[in-house]
Amino acid sequence: MKKYLFIYGPLGGGGAERVLLDILNNFDYSQFQVDLCVLFPGGVLFHEIPKEVHIIPLYSGYTKSFSFDYHLSTDLGIDYFLKKKLKTKLKDEYDIIISFLEGLPLKLHALTNLHGRHYSWVHCDLYNFPYEKGQFHKGEELRAYNKMNKVVCVAQDTANAFKNRFPECITDTLVLYNPIDIDKVLSKSKEKDIRYDKFTVIIVGRLTLQKRIDRIIRLARRLKEEHLTDIQFIILGEGELRGEIEKQISALDVTDMIQLLGFKKNPFPYIKAADMMLISSMAEGFSLVTCEAMVLGIPVLSTKTAGPIEILDKNEYGLLCDHDDESIYQAFILLFKNKSLRLKYSHKAKERIKAFNVHSTMKKIYEL
Repeated sequence: MKKYLFIYGPLGGGGAERVLLDILNNFDYSQFQVDLCVLFPGGVLFHEIPKEVHIIPLYSGYTKSFSFDYHLSTDLGIDYFLKKKLKTKLKDEYDIIISFLEGLPLKLHALTNLHGRHYSWVHCDLYNFPYEKGQFHKGEELRAYNKMNKVVCVAQDTANAFKNRFPECITDTLVLYNPIDIDKVLSKSKEKDIRYDKFTVIIVGRLTLQKRIDRIIRLARRLKEEHLTDIQFIILGEGELRGEIEKQISALDVTDMIQLLGFKKNPFPYIKAADMMLISSMAEGFSLVTCEAMVLGIPVLSTKTAGPIEILDKNEYGLLCDHDDESIYQAFILLFKNKSLRLKYSHKAKERIKAFNVHSTMKKIYEL
C-alpha cells in the first residue's frame, strides 16, 4: 500500500484548504494510506479532515516554541529547531511527500530530508504576487523547489509566473487543475434555502488586499449615483481588512448596497441564490470559487487573473475584464442588463465545469 504525506499549515477557510479537503475526501483509502502533517491543529475546516487520515501536528498552536523556531529560521536562516521538530514527528516511510502550498509548507517539506518522491503545489501567481517571500532567507526558496521531483501548478498561467519568478529552477512544472467535487457542491447548495429580493452579486473570498474589495465598493457607489440601487453585493469571507472595508463602505455611503456576512462554512446556498458572481482580485491562482459558481450555473464576471482567464477561456464561459474601475463597471453593466447573456453563461458553465471533475484529477494524482 502506497503511503502519502501531505504537509500544510492550519486549515482556515481559504480556497487551497478546501481543495486539499476535496482531495483527501476522494482518496481511495483501500489502496492508499495518507498522513497529514499540519503546523498545528485547528482552523475552521480542521474537523472536515476524513477520519482515515492520520493527522500529525508539529506544534500545539501559536506557542512561544513555534514563534521562536519560526523566526530563527526566517530571520536568521537557522533551521536547526525546525529540522529537529520534523525529525521527531515524521518517520521516513513515505512513497510520496507533498507540500500543498507555497511558503511555510514548502519550507518544512524541504527541511524533512525524507526519502520518496517529492511534489510541491503552487496555487497562485508568485511572480506578480510573491506574498510568501518573507518566509525564506536568501536563496532558500529556490533551493527548496530544486529538491522537488515536480512542481505542480494549478493553472498554466500559474506555471508561467512560477518560471518567471524562478528561471533558475531545475525542477519541471506540471499543470494539474484543482478538482471540483460537483456532487458535493450541488448537494451542499440545497442545505439551506436562501432567497434574495434584489439583483444579487455574490463575492466569496478572504478580506485581504489581493481580493481588492475596494473595487466593489467603488462600483456600488457609481451604481448608486446612477440610481441603480436595486442591486446588492453579498460578500462572504473574513480577513484582516474587515475594519478598513467597513470604513470604506460607510465613507462612500453604500451600506444599503453591500452586506458583509463573514465566513460561511457552507457558502453554496448563498452562491446558488445569486444572479451573478463578481471576482475583483488583483491576483488569483486556479480560483476555486469561479468553478463552484459555474457548477451552480451562476454567471461569473472576473478581472483578468491567471485561473479565471483559463477557466472562462476568453469570455467563452464567463466574462473577463481589465482591472481598472471603468472596465469593471462596463463589464458589470453588460452582464446586469443582458439577461440572455447571463443565461448563455449559465448553460455553458455547467458544460465547461465537467472538465475539472474530481475523479479525473484524482486519477492524475495517483499517477504521480
